Amino acid sequence: SEDALRIADRSGDDLALAAARMTLGVALVHRPTDPECERGQKLLAEVSDVLLRQGYLLGDLPLVNVYLARERARRGDRDDAISLMRAAVEDLFREGQLLEWGIPATGVLVETLLDRGSDGDIAEAEDAIERLATAPADEGLVIREIWLLRLRALVRVSRGITTCLRHQ
Repeated sequence: SEDALRIADRSGDDLALAAARMTLGVALVHRPTDPECERGQKLLAEVSDVLLRQGYLLGDLPLVNVYLARERARRGDRDDAISLMRAAVEDLFREGQLLEWGIPATGVLVETLLDRGSDGDIAEAEDAIERLATAPADEGLVIREIWLLRLRALVRVSRGITTCLRHQ
């Protein structure tokens, strides 16, 4: 990702540069160290600004916003972050992108709801999972099935259910 960013930067292609920054930013916010996460968040904030200013790749903006909100939640601002995530997932749903960026975006929303653990958060997480599960798609969309299994397992853990998760 670092090499792709350097190449895109040298190319002078704003579109390639935004895509490379987004890819590296998402990868970095998943890294375990604070400096890496902070760099990822900075890259994602830059991407968000560029997308809004230039008006391209706007379909990617909700995913960028979800990961920016995830970092807000990680720093303790869960309520506002969850509101931003909800709005981004709703945008993806409304635009027919639930099975594209909506899969990881729904995952981030569900994880953040379960981490917050307020009244109604588990039910809202289950509703988000069900919305993703029932979204029309071609048979065998494996990435969605993987995310659904993971998210359902997280809900079970949040409910204190430790028995084996069978196919649902």
